[in-house]
Amino acid sequence: MNPAHLVDLAMRSVGRAEVLIEKALAWTAITRKYVSGTRGFARWTGTTDKVVREISGPTGGHSEFKFLWTTTRGVSSAVQEERDSMELRYSDTRTENRSTSYELSNPLDQEPLGTLALDEIEVLKKIKSNAVLSARIGQRAQEVLVNGMKVVATLTELNRTTESGQVLTMLDPGLDLWAEVDDNNETKTAVPPLGRRAWSLAVLCGLQDVQLSVQDIEELTGLSKRGVQALLARMTMANLLLVRKIRQGRSFVYEINWASCFRMSGDWWDDAYDRDNIRKARAAKDRVVQDTSARRGTPAGYIAYLHSTANPRRDAYLKANPLPADADEAWRALVEAGGELALYEHLRAQEAEAGPVPSTPAVLAEEVKVGTSGSPLQAQPAREVDPEALAAMKARLGIFVTG
Repeated sequence: MNPAHLVDLAMRSVGRAEVLIEKALAWTAITRKYVSGTRGFARWTGTTDKVVREISGPTGGHSEFKFLWTTTRGVSSAVQEERDSMELRYSDTRTENRSTSYELSNPLDQEPLGTLALDEIEVLKKIKSNAVLSARIGQRAQEVLVNGMKVVATLTELNRTTESGQVLTMLDPGLDLWAEVDDNNETKTAVPPLGRRAWSLAVLCGLQDVQLSVQDIEELTGLSKRGVQALLARMTMANLLLVRKIRQGRSFVYEINWASCFRMSGDWWDDAYDRDNIRKARAAKDRVVQDTSARRGTPAGYIAYLHSTANPRRDAYLKANPLPADADEAWRALVEAGGELALYEHLRAQEAEAGPVPSTPAVLAEEVKVGTSGSPLQAQPAREVDPEALAAMKARLGIFVTG
């Protein structure tokens, strides 16, 4: 991957709280190019497939904040894979991203890695060249941002054997460490989830130990003062070692120990790689949803759903489509019970008993020719029609024959 994209993404998100989820999606698109599908992006970003569909732009277009380029959003189809199909790519500010091909639309992948921010001078120039950005960020916040981007500029691959690879792994937005809620996994992790706002701040800090005031965090994240206080309170409750309030002169700053807690070389490291349990649980839930959708995409599954208690409009449907008086008693009992799987299995058993549908009409024609008894059907002799009766019939129909 090109870390210049990560730096560019982080710089574009400074002071913009509204881009949080789109930033997480873009981070996933950069670091894990193999991820695709609405549920795939949802799982690796720690959100839902509904949110992914709402944030991604139209096919061949940008998302709202132009962090993402949508190659395809999927199509309306009875096939689950086609409905779930989605391809997202990061939209770099320095590249005209108009092609559906990632390789063609991002020539920066062939540039030397980290050309955007290999040293402090280049990063500082980029910050100061943006008058709006430099005007709303104080000196201390700028220093933290510069140092953070120097670290992000070294994140080239997800290799846990290297320091940069460990940092990139820990900054994965799909880890339960950055989840908004605790999914109550059977295996509890050492640190409760900190939330996406904490993840965004950790990215801007390069997962380094920093000292920031409330105002500094406001400038970096775009949160209000009350929002920053809530964020610090949540981080403190999650891990007492993570945040420490210290006095500097007549004011207070907060020491945030990102590296000490979440880097393998940190003083308070505790097997943070086991923090993907929520993602594993979410993947299991996604599999159940996918299986259900695939089943309901079949004729038998859809009919079973309509007659089951899983359908919220079941009563209205049965009122508008009552069972016939001569309905099979077994089917009637299953409909009364309302079990979707039982209804589905009953219909599938009937399909299996009836056998496969012939591939061509010729098979059916042959069956009609042979007859149900197995013997060939005898051709019936043609019957002679009385000319007077035929003329009378034509007269009643208003058909006049001349000549």
